[in-house]
Amino acid sequence: MKILCFKKDLKEAVFICERISSKNLNLPILGNILLDAEGKDLKLTSTNLELGAEIIIPAKIENKGKITIPSGIFNSFLSNISGSDQINLEIQNNNLIISTNNNSTLIKSQPADDFPSLPKLKTDNKFSLPINDFISGLKTVFYSCATSAIKPEISSVYLYSNKTDMLTFTATDSFRLAEKKINYFFPEFGPILIPFKTVVEIIRIFEGKEGKIDILFNKNQINLKKDNIVFISRLTDGVFPDYNQIIPKKFIADVIIDKEVFTDSLKISGLFSGKLNELNMAVNSEDNFFTIKTSNSESGENIAKIPAKITGENVKITFNYKYIYDCLPHINSKEIILRFSGDSKPLLITGAQDNLFQYLVMPMSV
Repeated sequence: MKILCFKKDLKEAVFICERISSKNLNLPILGNILLDAEGKDLKLTSTNLELGAEIIIPAKIENKGKITIPSGIFNSFLSNISGSDQINLEIQNNNLIISTNNNSTLIKSQPADDFPSLPKLKTDNKFSLPINDFISGLKTVFYSCATSAIKPEISSVYLYSNKTDMLTFTATDSFRLAEKKINYFFPEFGPILIPFKTVVEIIRIFEGKEGKIDILFNKNQINLKKDNIVFISRLTDGVFPDYNQIIPKKFIADVIIDKEVFTDSLKISGLFSGKLNELNMAVNSEDNFFTIKTSNSESGENIAKIPAKITGENVKITFNYKYIYDCLPHINSKEIILRFSGDSKPLLITGAQDNLFQYLVMPMSV
């Protein structure tokens, strides 16, 4: 193999591949990136057997060939090399020679024959949508996933489409639940569960890109295609909870409040919350103020009275401060609605001008 390519293209591709490669004592080849020069392009591939990526970059190919090199060394090298826009890659004695105008480096390599092939996905389940909408849907809910792998079905983002022309993203850790709907025409398809770690990498790789993304999937695997990038992941095998059963149908009090004012008040309240992040809420229908209180035996206490439009009954209830705060950046509305279903019952948060997002929080027992 002997090729010439632009450093910028190579650096971006290696950065993505390096994150997916893994240190595996049983399969050390998984810590490498496969370089495959053929035709007019250079293809870079990495996998940890759960995730995989193929990235194609333009290159001038004098001699075809394949080789694998350690991803960490390759990425660190490209991150620190300077002084040239172009890089020469050449295989010599089964090692990779990387050269620029003022630098020549040899990286020990391994044969390409030992590198595992990425699975090819054959399916009729395919749809496309604006990549900004897809990333927004994931970011709006993924923080609500469970962090433990004990129940993998709730350590995933639940994605499905139905006959209402909506694509729905949902995540829960059993203490809170976030749901985001995207109003876009989709073919109806059965639900899929995208693992939390996969979601993090999808956001990292594709956020900020423009245009549409192609999504292919079957029962076990999802493929995302955007321009020169193919991202592959296993899907979670499990059944997501029937969460619609726990969303309250009746509410005893509604509080409409300015999102920015509420957010600022929560930031201050968080400074004085206890070890369990307790946040005490009080709804008084006789005035136009919504009260939140936090206290800490070491740092002190804070009481905030926030102007609000209040209808319904009086309520006093305690929630996890962090759970309330987490959802606010994802509500596209100047005002939010806090919908109380009763003492010791869940709180539903939505945007006053955004009915495509809802967030359910379970109260604390204190």
